[in-house]
Amino acid sequence: MNDLARGEVPSWKEYSLENKEVQDWVVWEALTHESVLRSKDDSVLGVIRYKPFQRKEGAGVSLPAFSQGWVMNIEEQHGEAGEACFLTLTWNPFLSLKGDKVENALGENAAMTLDAMEQHMFSVLDTLASRFPPEAEAKILKYQEIIDYLAFSLSHGRIHVEMPDVPVDLDVYLTQDFTADFSKNLITFGEETFLVLTLPAFLGAMEKTLRRIIEEMEHAHIPCRHVQRILFFDEKEARKEMERRDRMGLWCRSRKYIKELIEAPLHGKFHGYYNNTLVALVKTENYARTVAYLRKLFYETQEFYVIENFNAKQRWWGTIPAHFRAGVAAPICAFQNLEDLLMASGSAKKEETETLISVDEDQSGREEAHVPT
Repeated sequence: MNDLARGEVPSWKEYSLENKEVQDWVVWEALTHESVLRSKDDSVLGVIRYKPFQRKEGAGVSLPAFSQGWVMNIEEQHGEAGEACFLTLTWNPFLSLKGDKVENALGENAAMTLDAMEQHMFSVLDTLASRFPPEAEAKILKYQEIIDYLAFSLSHGRIHVEMPDVPVDLDVYLTQDFTADFSKNLITFGEETFLVLTLPAFLGAMEKTLRRIIEEMEHAHIPCRHVQRILFFDEKEARKEMERRDRMGLWCRSRKYIKELIEAPLHGKFHGYYNNTLVALVKTENYARTVAYLRKLFYETQEFYVIENFNAKQRWWGTIPAHFRAGVAAPICAFQNLEDLLMASGSAKKEETETLISVDEDQSGREEAHVPT
């Protein structure tokens, strides 16, 4: 059920639950349409799979007029089965004061009932998939394909889940073998640990470095996911969010030049909070060595990065489809073209690079012992 009280203003803030097991944190509930999943908070999710393609001059994948409540995950999965690219849409319903209508659907007739959300989501997915170029072979996932995508997002291919005959209680089915340990800063799963790397810059600014890292992960047989997430605002909402005094008060108390940068005009066709994250499932015994490699690489490239420790769980959950309340990053960003964020064919160039396993372990790079609540 939606956890907003009647008349309560919706937001991206985290909700509070008394959780004891991983399944309590996972929001996925049931496939209520062959291509749409309904979550426990009444949000709905759909997935498009596409093949990398080369961008052409004068052409582009145009987006619907997304606004608050709509979320896009652009995900690359790299594992034993190879490479796969996905675009996932999540729609979080904003209810009317009476609680009987969803008011943030797309189009002129934006109000509808909760029961009508699945068909509207499928319509949006169908429109978006049709705007990909033919060579992308964009396809809306169905039933078991969605389960496979979600299972990899959790376990990086370490578990496989068969969709139950009646696809409900998916939070239980998808986590029954996902025995991850969340009791420390870092998330461990068996003898492996999730390494969470935040890339503060947009994808285009770090494309070469990202491709090198993914190539090295594949060489070392380390499954990984690259996830970009956008929490959408329309232009009016974006400007209003940027002008919020409480945010400026937190960020810019004595840094006028930072405030001027944040308040600079937004030039883009779509706007939102943007996360750019790479998640790798590394053998725990090789974790420090992998971290040392990444630190050395980013020192050489002089690019910004964060190997997450204190915020690792927040950032990890923020990459999981439909978990849009976790790892929210501000301020607002603006983007010109969706293709700037999609994977392009031939973008991963083969070159002689130092492999992960050749890097000496950096004993000084051990993680801190503090554990966030």
